Formats: sequence, structure tokens, C-alpha cells
Amino acid sequence: MDQNLRAAIQTSTFYYFLIATVLLTIAQLSTMMVIVLADISGKENVVAASVIGPCFVGVFAIFRMMTNMQYLVRDMDDGMRATNYGVAMTAIPFSVLKFVFALIFVVVAVVQLMAIL
Repeated sequence: MDQNLRAAIQTSTFYYFLIATVLLTIAQLSTMMVIVLADISGKENVVAASVIGPCFVGVFAIFRMMTNMQYLVRDMDDGMRATNYGVAMTAIPFSVLKFVFALIFVVVAVVQLMAIL
């Protein structure tokens, strides 16, 4: 793979990850505000759906983008891998981070669901 193309895709993938994380955070914070401040009596299923849906989409997005980053780092040529940047990027445990980031949002969703009940 051309290293300029790989770098452009890697930058885009990182930005997509940030966008997905921000949108999921906003969705969860908005739902938290509804749970805490609004009277949701009789509407628990609607609120629960607004917790579960974004959580599933967000977890899928996090897994997909962290996996893509993992693949892009593997596609570095030997010259790039030997630089300080390459060494630092290959040291990032993307396979662990995707579970950690996803788990954070799942835990928040579970806490929200418990608050609804």
C-alpha cells in the first residue's frame, strides 16, 4: 500500500473514531438528562430503546474503527515502522483499546438501564 494513502486513511479513521465517540457521548448524556430530569413514568421502554440503540451502534463503530487502525498500522512499510512515530504506533494495543472503549459505553448504558428500572 502507498504510505501516503495509508497515512490519509489512518488520519480519517482516527477522526471517524473521535466523531463516533463524541456522538455516542452526546447521545448518552442527553439520555441521562432525560432520565434524571424528566418524568418518564410509562415511557421507560422508549427511554430504554434510546439507551440500547446508540450503545450498540457506538460499540460496533468503536470495534470497527479500532480494527481498521490495527490493520493500517500493520500496513506500515519497514521504513515508516523504524521511525519514532512507527515504533509508537506499533506499540499501541488496539486490540485491547477497542474492548476498553466499548466497555466504557456499555457500562454507562447498563447504569442508565438500571436507573430506568
